[in-house]
Amino acid sequence: MPAGASRKSAEGAAPPESSIPPSFVQIRPILDEVVSPGGLVNVIGVVKDCRLPIPTNGNDHKCTITLYDLSTDEDNHDINFVVFRPEADMPRVTAGDVVVATNVKVQRYRGDLSLITNRTTSIRVYTASKIPPRPQSAKIALAPASKRDTHVPTVAETAYVSHIYHTIDKYSLPGEHEFQARAEQSLNVKQKFSLLKDVQEGKFCDLIVQVVRDPYDGLTALTLYVSDYTENPRFHPRAWEGLSDSGLGDGDPYGYTTGVADVPNKEWVGPYGRMSLQITCFEPHATFIREEVKAGQWVGLRNVQIKYGRDGRFLEGFLREERGSSSRRVNVDILDLANADTIDPNLKEAIRRCRDYHKKKRQQIKAIKAAEAAGMKRKASLSSKKEDLPPNSKERRKQKRTAKEQSESEEVLNQEPPHLGLNDHITCETHNAQYSTIESILEPVSYETTINNQTASFVVPFVCAKYRAVVRVVDFFPPSLEDFACSRKQTVYDMLSDNEADSDCVSSTSDEGGAVDGDRIWEWRFALQLQDPAPPGHTKQAERPPRIWVLVDNIEAQCLTGLDATDLRQDPETLQKLRERMSLLWGNLEEHKAQTAEKRRTEKGAENVGQNRFRHHLRLQKPPLQSSPAEDNEGEGIEGFVSNRPFACCIKQYGVQGEGGAWVRCFGLFGTKILVTGP
Repeated sequence: MPAGASRKSAEGAAPPESSIPPSFVQIRPILDEVVSPGGLVNVIGVVKDCRLPIPTNGNDHKCTITLYDLSTDEDNHDINFVVFRPEADMPRVTAGDVVVATNVKVQRYRGDLSLITNRTTSIRVYTASKIPPRPQSAKIALAPASKRDTHVPTVAETAYVSHIYHTIDKYSLPGEHEFQARAEQSLNVKQKFSLLKDVQEGKFCDLIVQVVRDPYDGLTALTLYVSDYTENPRFHPRAWEGLSDSGLGDGDPYGYTTGVADVPNKEWVGPYGRMSLQITCFEPHATFIREEVKAGQWVGLRNVQIKYGRDGRFLEGFLREERGSSSRRVNVDILDLANADTIDPNLKEAIRRCRDYHKKKRQQIKAIKAAEAAGMKRKASLSSKKEDLPPNSKERRKQKRTAKEQSESEEVLNQEPPHLGLNDHITCETHNAQYSTIESILEPVSYETTINNQTASFVVPFVCAKYRAVVRVVDFFPPSLEDFACSRKQTVYDMLSDNEADSDCVSSTSDEGGAVDGDRIWEWRFALQLQDPAPPGHTKQAERPPRIWVLVDNIEAQCLTGLDATDLRQDPETLQKLRERMSLLWGNLEEHKAQTAEKRRTEKGAENVGQNRFRHHLRLQKPPLQSSPAEDNEGEGIEGFVSNRPFACCIKQYGVQGEGGAWVRCFGLFGTKILVTGP
């Protein structure tokens, strides 16, 4: 029974509208943590206070409404309801108004429980001055709703609004003028947030930073090292101390991907340069940091004093107990990275800078290591100069013949696609490039340059290029469609809109950034083996056309199939759709590939032949080879039985660094789509 109902017991039984609607909860159970933080609730409360909307660094404004209800009015407790919305969609309230809020999230912020909006939250306001006496309906007091407030209060909810308004103790409510004065005063709060690059001596700042080293516990205070990945010329410079594998080489000093930090606490793990601020923390903040904070976490710090350290050379921060505070308030918050809906835009930008810094650092380390390796190989390079001579007349004639043959073969494919009998279920991007053959795409590219006044020719390992080609699918990898999607850990970088996976990032072992708890992310990852369609007059005895493996990454697979990746072993509906759509691309290749594998197992008497090659490949560990190994005749073994039509597609060539730093040429499919009718 609501707390306010006891005061009406002398008047007889409570009216039916005194019961809170079944899908709603009172504020007291939320404050008592009967509802766990992170859960969604529906509440009905009376407005006690309001801080007017102020702009944030994003597109939304922020306002805070203080609510109480019949379960908290006797002990004078209340709860803050934080609203993030565009200013035009903000609720307009005054003291005594009744708020009906659905799908609001319970959160713990700065140690206190509060409510916060999300994308599905709906807020309806009943104007206090228009709520009529009972038993009249409070519906006439319902204020107009914004476009996002789609909830329509039920008869039971409207009846409870009238009950709570006329029953609750209004002694603690401020008068109209006092409420308005408080609200306007809330707009005068000085914004103290600052980036580290902008902090100045003598200022007090609020910071959003990452802890870049485990806190150091001194005798009278605790030292914290933090960064937001901006640079301040007045900070202490941090220099690289060599290229040891600990800290520098792997880009994972906090053990995000392995679960084990591999850098001793005494060593500096970055960032380097003038990006880190030393902060001396006193009680009560020191105890909280000592017990709760560790390297790698993102924290919010309030009221940090900035001044020069003892040597007078570099700026430092100081976090002290606030004078005049009635309670020992801790000005340190561990920031929640899991909910992208409510994340502070300043935190998101800091994470973006962190990602960019680590990416640049890895590139610099690779360049330094490559330079070291080049120095070691200099003598070998000089001794092999004589071998790097320009081609002789015989080789030049051979190159001319090859170029002529290539030109003749391309003439067949450079005609308009309708003359080639293409698969009309497949379409691709249109651009100015002519159709290329697989043979021409695989042709090494050589460049000529002048060294010591002599012309020298060299073959580059890869080129960045895009092609249009007419091809057939003759094989695919992995051999099972259930393995066409793989999972990886979710990271803090996933909240960034531009955090798309690179084409060569194909393994969860290379995931970067801090892993967070939650569901794994499923992504497409498979490859297709392509070859030129057989020219007119081609016979089975003729030499097999060259083949090429193309990687299909998550984005391009979504374009190709029109499906989002899931756990295909647990989602038979998506698996069936994938099988049907891929059959439009490769015909009966899957069936005959399975028959060929079964035939081989029978002939060789081994149960797992044909699967051992891929036993550990639940995901592609590396891009497949650009052509099939000589001993791999699987494609030939099924080619005579496969029925599929050639199609036009787009192929890109790029390079990835392999073991030892050598560049490997790879190919990927892009801009190609299977046309599907129906769902």
